[in-house]
Amino acid sequence: MTRWMAVGRGRLRRAAGTGPDHADAAGSPRMLGRVADVALVLIVGAVDLVFLGADRHLVCGGMLPVWVAPVCAVMLCATLLLRHRYSLSVWAVALLYSGVNLVIPQYYPFAYLLVATYAVASWANAVTARWVLVASALPLGLFSYRFAESAPPQSQLRDFLAAAAAWGIILSIAWGLGRMAHAREQHARAEREQLARAAEQALAAQRLRLAHELHDSVTGAVAGMILHAGAARALTNGADPRVGQALEVIEHAGAQAMRELHSMLGLLRTPEASVAVRFAEVERLLDTARRAGLDVHLDVTGDIRPLTPDADLAAYRVMQEALTNVTKHAGRGARVDIDVVWAEGTLDLTVRSSGGLPTSASGLSSGTGLRGLRERLDALGGELSSGPEQDGWCVHATLPAHTSIGVS
Repeated sequence: MTRWMAVGRGRLRRAAGTGPDHADAAGSPRMLGRVADVALVLIVGAVDLVFLGADRHLVCGGMLPVWVAPVCAVMLCATLLLRHRYSLSVWAVALLYSGVNLVIPQYYPFAYLLVATYAVASWANAVTARWVLVASALPLGLFSYRFAESAPPQSQLRDFLAAAAAWGIILSIAWGLGRMAHAREQHARAEREQLARAAEQALAAQRLRLAHELHDSVTGAVAGMILHAGAARALTNGADPRVGQALEVIEHAGAQAMRELHSMLGLLRTPEASVAVRFAEVERLLDTARRAGLDVHLDVTGDIRPLTPDADLAAYRVMQEALTNVTKHAGRGARVDIDVVWAEGTLDLTVRSSGGLPTSASGLSSGTGLRGLRERLDALGGELSSGPEQDGWCVHATLPAHTSIGVS
C-alpha cells in the first residue's frame, strides 16, 4: 500500500508540473531560454552604443571619454540579466540611467528601459504595472524634447509631437507584450492548480475506496479470526497446552493486526494522520514471536537516536516483516538473533534466523513484503538486503537517524 501511495504522489507531482519527468523535459527549453536571454541583452547593449554614435558632447561643453559608454553598457547589460529575479530594481536602474540624457543631449538609452519595463509588466500586479508605464514615459518625453530641440523653431512642436507619439507607441508595445505574458502565466498557473486539485481529489477518492475495501474485506476476517481463536482457547481445557498457547498467539497477533489496520484505515481516510506503531514498541513483536515458538535474542548497541516518523515506521515494519518470514518459513524452534546498532546518523537492523521446523505456511509468501520494504527504504535514503546466510537467513536494513527532532 505504501508503494501505491507513492505512485499516487508521483502522479500528483506530474499533474502539478513538479515531478522529475517534467524537470527533465523542461531542461532543454530552459537552456535555450537562457541563451536567448543573453543574446537579447547583448543586442540591447549594441543598440545603445549605436544610438550614442560619435556625438559625445556634454551639456557643459566637454566631451565624454570614449571608454565610458562601453563600460556603462556592460554594467547595464549585466544588470538586465537579473531582471527576471529583481524586475522592479532593474527597471529603477534603467530609469535612472536614462537620465544621462540630461548630461549628454544626443544620447538616448531607451533599449534598457524598454526591456526592463517589459520585465516588470510581465509579473507585477496591475497597479504597479500602470505606475511603471507612467514613470517610463517621463524619460521618453525628455528624449522627444532633445530630438525637437535641434530642429528649426517653426517645426520644433511638430517634431516633438511626432517623436513623443513614436516613443509612446514603442513603450506601449513593450508594456502591452509584458501584460500579455503576465496574463498567459496567470492562466497557466490557474490551470496547473486546477490539475493539481483534480489529481489530489482523485487520489483522495482512491484512498477512500481502498479504505472501504479493506474495512469490508480484511477487518471482518481478522475480527472473526480473533473471536474464533478466543472461543477455541476457552474450549481447550485439558487439551495439549501447546494448542492453547498457539491459539493465544493467534488471538494476540490478530488483535495487533486489527489495531494497525484501524490506524492504516485512518491514514487512508486522512493523509495527515500518522500510523500508530513505532520502533520503540518493537518489544510487542518480539513477545508475539516468542509466543509463536521462536527463540528470539535481542542485542542493542549504541545510544538511541531520533528517527523521522517515516523512518520510525519503516524500522518497525522491517522487524515485523523479518519476524513474520521466520515464523512462516522456519517455524517453531527457530533461533532469531537481532542486532540493533545505533550509529552516528544511522540505525542498522540485522535479523538472522537458523534452525526451526519448516511449516506449510511458507507457501503463503508472495515476496512482495521485502520488495515493498526495499522501495520504502530507498525513498528514505536507506538500504535493505536479504538472503541466505550459512544455515539460515539474514535481513539487514540501514535507516537514517537524524538529530534535528526529539528522541523517539
